[in-house]
Amino acid sequence: MICQFYLTLRCNVECEFCDVWSNPSYQKEEKYQEAPTEKILIVLENVRERGVEELHITGGEPLLYEKLGLFLEKAKKIGLKTSLSTNCLLYPDRAEEIKGLLDTLYFSLDYPFAEEHNRSRGRPLFNKVIKSIETATRLKENAVIFYTLTRDSVLYLPEMVEFCDKFNINCYLNPVYDFSGTQGFEKATLDSIRYFAKRKNVFIHPAVLEFIKNRGNNIARPRCRAAETVITVLPSGRFASPCFFNQAGREGKEDICVSCMRWPYMLPSFAVGFDRYRFLDWLYRRQKK
Repeated sequence: MICQFYLTLRCNVECEFCDVWSNPSYQKEEKYQEAPTEKILIVLENVRERGVEELHITGGEPLLYEKLGLFLEKAKKIGLKTSLSTNCLLYPDRAEEIKGLLDTLYFSLDYPFAEEHNRSRGRPLFNKVIKSIETATRLKENAVIFYTLTRDSVLYLPEMVEFCDKFNINCYLNPVYDFSGTQGFEKATLDSIRYFAKRKNVFIHPAVLEFIKNRGNNIARPRCRAAETVITVLPSGRFASPCFFNQAGREGKEDICVSCMRWPYMLPSFAVGFDRYRFLDWLYRRQKK
C-alpha cells in the first residue's frame, strides 16, 4: 500500500495542465487547510500502522511546507520509503535541510528548452531545474527528471533524452492524465515513446502505455483499485477515499472516473488483479529488481 500525502495545496507556479493553483475550493474548504504539524505527525504514524511502506509527498508544492524537514525525519524514523515531487523553485535553498531524507526526488520538467518550460509553468523555472540537478548531484541525492508528456511536449522527447544524458540523470515519463480533454496519444506517438523507453536512463511503466491505448478507465468495468492500494491524506489530516479526485463516490465508477489516467492511483491499481495490466506490472517490477 502507498500513501499519497498532500502536505499543502499552496503552490508558487501556474502550470498549464494543473488546476490546484486556480481552484478556489482548494484554498477555502476546511479539509484542504493545513493542520498543525503535531497532528500531521500523528496522522503519519497512523498511516504506517495501516501497512503503508511507501510515502509520496505531493501538493501543491511540498517545499512550501515550512516544517518539511521535521515531517521527513519522522517518516524515515518509522521506516517509510519516501519520495517527493517538486517544481524546483525552492529546492536549491532547502536542499541541505532535507538531505538524506528522501529516497527519490522528482524534478518536474515539461520541456527541454527554457522558453517552453517557463511558459508551461507560468514562472521562469528552467534554470532552477538545472541548479536543482547540480545541487542534488553534489549532495549525492537520487534525483529523477519527471517529464510530463502532453500532446505538445511529447514532440520534444528526443531532446529531453539528450538533456538527461547531458546531466547524467534518469528520466521518468509521466503522460498527463487530465489536460482539458486532450488525454491520450496516437499509435505512432506511443510507438515513439516505447522506442525511447528502451534507453537505460528512460523509464515508463509498460502498463501505462497499454492503458492509454485502451483509453483509460472504463466505468462499466473499472480497473481502478485506489481504495485497496492507496491511502490519500489531505492537508487537514483527513483521509480521502477512494482518491483525491473522487473523495466520496464509488471506486472507478463515477463520472470523474471516465477515461481516468491518474497514475498515482492507477499504477498501484495495476499491482492487483488478474489481467494484462497485472502481468505488465509484474514484468516491470521484476526487471527493476
